[in-house]
Amino acid sequence: MFQEKHLPKLIFMTPIVTIVLLTFFILSFFISIERANLRLESDALEKQLLSQQKTTLSYEIQKVFNYFEYHTRTMRQNIDNELKDRVDDVHLMGINLYAKNNDQKSLTELRQDLLLTLSSLHVSAHRGYYFIVNAKGDIIYPQEELGDRIGLKSAVAEAMRNGGYATSEVGRPRRVYVKALSPYGWSIGAAEYLDIATLRLKEEMISWAESLRYGEGGYVWIHNSSHTLLAHPFRQGSIGKDDASLRDKNGQYIIQLFVKQAMNSGDTLGSFVEYYWAKPYEKEPAKKISYVAFYKPWNWIIGTGIYVSDVEKAIALKKEEMKAKMDRYILGVMVIAFFSMIVVGFISFLITKQINTALESYRARVNNQTEALKEFNATLRSKVNHALAESKRKDLALMQQSRLAQMGEMLSIIAHQWRQPLSEVSGIFMELETAAKFGKADNALIVQSAKEGDILLSYMSRTIDDFRHFFKPSKERVNFSVQKACDEAFTLAQATLKNAHISLHVKHHSTVMILGFPNEYAQVVLNLVLNAKDALVERRIEQPKIWVEIGLNGDSKSLVCVHDNAGGIDENLMQSIFEPYVSTKKASSGTGLGLYMAKMIIEDNMNGKLYARNDTLGAKFCIEV
Repeated sequence: MFQEKHLPKLIFMTPIVTIVLLTFFILSFFISIERANLRLESDALEKQLLSQQKTTLSYEIQKVFNYFEYHTRTMRQNIDNELKDRVDDVHLMGINLYAKNNDQKSLTELRQDLLLTLSSLHVSAHRGYYFIVNAKGDIIYPQEELGDRIGLKSAVAEAMRNGGYATSEVGRPRRVYVKALSPYGWSIGAAEYLDIATLRLKEEMISWAESLRYGEGGYVWIHNSSHTLLAHPFRQGSIGKDDASLRDKNGQYIIQLFVKQAMNSGDTLGSFVEYYWAKPYEKEPAKKISYVAFYKPWNWIIGTGIYVSDVEKAIALKKEEMKAKMDRYILGVMVIAFFSMIVVGFISFLITKQINTALESYRARVNNQTEALKEFNATLRSKVNHALAESKRKDLALMQQSRLAQMGEMLSIIAHQWRQPLSEVSGIFMELETAAKFGKADNALIVQSAKEGDILLSYMSRTIDDFRHFFKPSKERVNFSVQKACDEAFTLAQATLKNAHISLHVKHHSTVMILGFPNEYAQVVLNLVLNAKDALVERRIEQPKIWVEIGLNGDSKSLVCVHDNAGGIDENLMQSIFEPYVSTKKASSGTGLGLYMAKMIIEDNMNGKLYARNDTLGAKFCIEV
């Protein structure tokens, strides 16, 4: 067993050992948690970096698409501007020719001169031509076969409807611009073949794509839908060749897969493809993830990719950084724990010294207290006996005081019950005295007066018997009627209430039988009615009333409620109203024992419940048994 002399050592060592063990368990738990977090963060980091790289790939392809579309728009804008400039020049020339010669030549001659002048104009590199259309939309010039007069005619008709410009995809794709030459009744226009400009633009875009670089070694390549290689910065010797039979190290036809995935990408811009391909200037194939997309206007498959090994290197570097950070954190925790142990050990040493001093002082006080306790124990029995005797004396005094209070109430009630009979007896004697003075006191009058006096005295005697029976304690529990017990209480209180001009209203909801002491129960009801009477008289209430309701509560228990219109009980007294010597009456008229004894009778002797509350008119006391 532990000995008291070892207490200082225990106090000194307990915090240190606790800190050591706690640090060990916390570090073990922390390291395991950090390792698990490291694994989770590594996995999340790998997914994040891979997702970022994929986003970069799709972003780069989107930039390529945007670049192509921008230059396509620029090419078309330049073509439109050039067409307009050509037509404006010819239009101005025709207007000047007409202004100089219209008074000398006929319209037919002027038209011939315009056609002759127009025939001398040519578009360089055979990229386009000039044309004239009459009011019916027929092509007047040139007369020779252009290869697709239907396409030109439909394009001119559309241009004249839409404000001058139109594009025709019939035959060779072309762009036209038409402007009315009113003095001649014609419209003059110019056309340019789009395939030549588009081919030149494609060549520029291929050169640009081959020079494009991003990130660390990122590049772009282009195939058409027929698997022909159009652009690749590291396979210049294969440009223009069919790559349909090209396989990776696993044997899958990767170019066919690129074309298929890109053209079937649906609503998305492109699709990701995993395969094995050698890095530039290396021979060994490595896993690669490419993003391929279909550029529909030119029927091109544009792709770019990353090598998984490059991503893994980045992930490995990030993991090393995270691991180093975790190691530094753990080292910091261990250093803090070490210094904490030193500080706790020093504090434990100081506390141990103080505890030793306190223990010595404590031992001395304990010895003194032990001696005092022995002396106290020697006199304790006599003190306890004295206290018990004093308690019994107080209880007897309390009961005596309660009995005296009940006796006073009883005498007051008897006085009210006897007041009227005594008055009537006094009247009989006065009548006899008057008759005797006037000589009319015959035997018949005396006998009649004696009979009336005897009736009144018998009533007064029965009143004494009623009160004696009412206040006689019940010895055994019996089944009795709550209504009958209440009626006995009301009978005794009737004269007192009548003398105070208080009306009593009793409402019976049902006849209830309960097990208990009927006399004590009736005394409690009487006490509640008389308390209500005292409150009404003391507060001088106009039209004083007392209501009594007899019935059942929600639990099928008997319920008797007595309430008045005296204004209620002070809320400060409500919590202590049933305690001894607490009274709502004036100090000279209340003992504070009536409600205390009533609660003891109902709750201790009859296992019921007596409680009070205030309602809108006054106080309400309820008995549940």
